[in-house]
Amino acid sequence: MKKFMIATGCVAAISLSAFGFSQFNASAGDDGQAPKDSGETSVQEEETTVQTDGENDWFETLPFKEFELDVEYGDREYEADYEYEGGDPEAEIEDERGDEETKISGDEALNELSDILPNAGINENSNEEEVKQAALEAFDLDSDYNELEIEIEFLNGEELEIEEG
Repeated sequence: MKKFMIATGCVAAISLSAFGFSQFNASAGDDGQAPKDSGETSVQEEETTVQTDGENDWFETLPFKEFELDVEYGDREYEADYEYEGGDPEAEIEDERGDEETKISGDEALNELSDILPNAGINENSNEEEVKQAALEAFDLDSDYNELEIEIEFLNGEELEIEEG
């Protein structure tokens, strides 16, 4: 539903912009002179922008386009995968730390990550130790893991890979 609303808003904004531009071109004339009075009332349109409530565009503020986290605790594991390319974010979370295995994807996983990734404080200037600590804290993970793997691809093309254990 959110994707539909965003797409609809974008199409509406583009349509309004195109309509306003075509109206401008039609009334301007080829010689660059002001349009002659044809008896029609001229309607001036203000530029329309699509406003979001901030909830749907959190992924636009992240300094990375891919984030993968894999933490193993003996026979238990926590995985979070996030990717944002071409305006379409994707996410998947798998948590085997509790009594039951939990696996979520799509909007449900994105909603979960919307509270975590923007607040993690990870950027292209973060060193490996800062990224590791930020990820453990943001995802509320214990530091007594057996294995830890973090892979991040930043918007500037830099990549960071951390492997411990």
